Amino acid sequence: MGAINLPTRRNEAWKYSDLRAALADAPITDEIAARASQPVIVQLAAAADALEHVTLDAGQSAVRLERLEAAAFEAKALQIDLAPGASMTRIVVQDGSAVALNLVRVKLAAGAVFRQFVLAFGAKLARLETHVDIEGEAAAVALNGVYLCGPERHCDLTSEVNHKVASGHTRQLIKGAARRGGRGVFQGKILVARGAQKTDAEQHHDALLLEDGAEIYAKPELEIHADDVACAHGNTIGALDDQALFYMRQRGAPKAVAEAMLVDAFLRGAIPDWLPEAVAPEVDHRIAQWLEGQS
Repeated sequence: MGAINLPTRRNEAWKYSDLRAALADAPITDEIAARASQPVIVQLAAAADALEHVTLDAGQSAVRLERLEAAAFEAKALQIDLAPGASMTRIVVQDGSAVALNLVRVKLAAGAVFRQFVLAFGAKLARLETHVDIEGEAAAVALNGVYLCGPERHCDLTSEVNHKVASGHTRQLIKGAARRGGRGVFQGKILVARGAQKTDAEQHHDALLLEDGAEIYAKPELEIHADDVACAHGNTIGALDDQALFYMRQRGAPKAVAEAMLVDAFLRGAIPDWLPEAVAPEVDHRIAQWLEGQS
């Protein structure tokens, strides 16, 4: 594989996602990536000529919809640069049976806004990385996501938000659910540099284990080097509330219907009100399909 050195589970950032094992049979070329210092996803994307760079000028706004649904191995990397006052809303829908790797890097100037919503159903191994650098004051980031992992599906949402300057604002909310044989992974890190005073950042991950044999791993992190900040993070992993399920069944709802309604209500907390109207019906439909066991 030339200069591309695939990580093993000994690599802390990949401890829950065995990329080397997942790619053991993938048709990857021996092309030299010439980006050995870059993350492995960038190297693989470069080898596949799947690097993209998007720039928004001052005051511009854009909505971007990406579908990651290839049936074969796929690696893509995207760089987004937002000038002062620019705004980008990125929607990602991931589904498929093979290995899907995706990485986005975002740089925000003063007053810029980046919002992202991910709906992921996993794959043999799906890893979606988001790296954000807040380089201008009063920039804002919103990272929302829903992942649903059925049998033999693996979904890894990994992110890092780096507050380099003062008065940045970050909100991250990820919710997920896994059935027997499914594995969900959340790794989120928020860094606040020494000079990034007045940072306001929150990160939350909540997940449901719907059956015995489901797996969910979570690693939320805060690294703070400033003293005048408002930062918090939280993580919960559990099962459906037995009392709520009993209440619904007592009122005539079959068990499967009651469980689906509870999971749907749980996940909706992570679907943001800024989700574009053109996308919202598809998100609702695809979640409903998965809950009905059709995904």
